[in-house]
Amino acid sequence: MNRQRNSNKLTNDLDSESEINDGKDVFETNSPKEKSIPSDPEDIFSKKNSWVLGIFIIVAVLWHFDWSPMKAAYGIGTSITNLFQSEEQVNIAQNSSTEFSQLEYYDSIKDLDFDNAPTLENTAVLYQNNVPIQYLIDLENVDYLSELSSNQVLALYNSGVTGNFVEVLEDLDYLDEVSYSGVIGMYTSGVSESYLATLEDVDYLEDLSYSQVIALYSSGVSEDFLRELEDRGLLEDLSYTEVIRLNNQN
Repeated sequence: MNRQRNSNKLTNDLDSESEINDGKDVFETNSPKEKSIPSDPEDIFSKKNSWVLGIFIIVAVLWHFDWSPMKAAYGIGTSITNLFQSEEQVNIAQNSSTEFSQLEYYDSIKDLDFDNAPTLENTAVLYQNNVPIQYLIDLENVDYLSELSSNQVLALYNSGVTGNFVEVLEDLDYLDEVSYSGVIGMYTSGVSESYLATLEDVDYLEDLSYSQVIALYSSGVSEDFLRELEDRGLLEDLSYTEVIRLNNQN
């Protein structure tokens, strides 16, 4: 009997303890969880601005490099590299292979007679624009290179002025009478070497500026008409505007 009572008591005690524990579990389950502290509005705003700024920088860089990721990557890399290079190194080249090529180019032209003594800096524009060394030699051969800066040489080359055209002007003793811009003007206006030679043959070229030569040619005054005027003994007394007027009347 006592054993049964003790057994019942033990069972009741266990049940009571279980109920207590269950109560704790229910309490812990139902109790409100600790709420996470919301981010500081200023932090959120700062992060948002950082994203916007980052996207804007990326778009700006890509736009600057013609929307080419490869060009952008190369340009950025070059800029970073340049921060650690001296100004002289930057002027020479952006990488070792380019530097070697430019030094070779410079070594080939350094003894040519430029208007200013050639240096790595003032001949870099020729190298970067692939002006052939032979083109410079052709200008040197007619004693014209000594009157030109690197930029003027580049202007002649980019305008398509050939070494032969310059040589013809020299042979006609007209090269010293005209600036490099005049040479470009005549060439780009289509004035032919033959036309210049005809003006010289009729002893009229020395009386004309390059702009007057262009005016005669552009007005359609032919080589035959110039020769006819010379044969009639009229040309030496006529201005270029009168030649153009007479030509238009025929």
